Amino acid sequence: MNKLTILFFVAYFSFSSKCNGQGDNEVKKEFFVPRIEDLLKEEIPRLLEEQNVPAAGVGLIEDGQIKFIHVFGEHQLGIRAPENTIFNVASITKVITAMITLKLISQKQWELDEPLHNYWVDPDLKNNSLHKKITTRHALSHSIGFKNWRRMNETRKLEFDFEPGTKYQYSGEGIEYLRMALENRFSKDLGLLADSLLFRPLNMADATLKWISDQDTIRFAKWYDGNKNEHQVLDYSTPNASAADDLLITVEDLAKFGIAVMDTSLIDEKLFKEMIRSQVKIHNNAQQGLGWTVVNNLPNDNYLINHDGGDRGVATTIMLFPISQNGIIVFTNGDNGRIVCNSIVKKAIKFGNKIIQKLYWGGDIPEIIKIDPILLENYSGVYQTNQNTEISFTVEGNALKIRGEGVPGVEIYPKSITEFFPADFEVFFKFYETNEGFCFKLLSQEKIILEGTKQE
Repeated sequence: MNKLTILFFVAYFSFSSKCNGQGDNEVKKEFFVPRIEDLLKEEIPRLLEEQNVPAAGVGLIEDGQIKFIHVFGEHQLGIRAPENTIFNVASITKVITAMITLKLISQKQWELDEPLHNYWVDPDLKNNSLHKKITTRHALSHSIGFKNWRRMNETRKLEFDFEPGTKYQYSGEGIEYLRMALENRFSKDLGLLADSLLFRPLNMADATLKWISDQDTIRFAKWYDGNKNEHQVLDYSTPNASAADDLLITVEDLAKFGIAVMDTSLIDEKLFKEMIRSQVKIHNNAQQGLGWTVVNNLPNDNYLINHDGGDRGVATTIMLFPISQNGIIVFTNGDNGRIVCNSIVKKAIKFGNKIIQKLYWGGDIPEIIKIDPILLENYSGVYQTNQNTEISFTVEGNALKIRGEGVPGVEIYPKSITEFFPADFEVFFKFYETNEGFCFKLLSQEKIILEGTKQE
């Protein structure tokens, strides 16, 4: 997952019998906007063209049933995308791993709080006693104590940033740690566990955690940058399935999965309650459950369980609303796909704006101010980043438009004469001047995650 996209995306309360679809008709009736299918067919082609994203697959779930599935655009340039286009959905893979694990727990074959060292100890951690505290709960709630990937450490080895269970920090390594324990315990590759516990029982015919040699690659949605240049597709012939990334799936198959998650046919009701309970706080508006981000206090007593995915040329989301038994799935195959995903959510759901704000902002969105156009021009230009990439800023009215490899082409708006933000994500670009010229820092929760210097 590219670093900037990771930072751009990401509880439990009010659980009752409504989670099984027993909510009142008012909740269901007011969920999607009127003429939703016609609206999407009118708006999505325009969005794809505007953002240089070749394809978008959209699925709507209403009252526990598939309401609408359509793939717009071209999954491979010059080829009309079929409805059964196979997308890489990146980190949505993690909720597949979560539901495999929770189903095993529901079947009394696995325990949520049993230490994982009984089945796996990473060689990098064998001399650190904290590894004995790691449990499945820590892995699924992203409170395991690891960075997202060990390569982010200076040693490039797996290390603890904090004691397991003490706070939130999104970690693909944590999900992979769980995979190793599961595979050792059951003597099966995670892909086989997924097939037997999820994919075959739910008739998810095209879902796979591995690229099988005879897979229909003609249907695969290739990946593209913000200028529709093709990214290299990874080699899926590796023997081991990933627990954290690279699930290959159609919109229809993920919709089947989403319905089964909401109607509690996969796990028992008691475990479902634990899954949506707040395990750890992400920010003021979002909590981390077991595998899922949870947002409470939405209109009509709805709450949301969500997971996003993002890699180079990949931006995806699944949003489920168990009280009303509704949901939305969006897959895209371009670097600017996150903008498309969020725009579709805001257009399709009556309270879509509130969903995006609460999911990605821990507080109120700042007020946009008007700043001197000359200053905007000073900030515009191409910047060399500390990650050996280039990002450009161009003036768009009272905003700056970002462009760059693996970077969503969002507009950022001024909250002060030096600080800018994208409307949908709680990150900030801070500009300043040095002897070398103009520079920027990209900050998330006061942490610097990217820096750049303007090239003359």
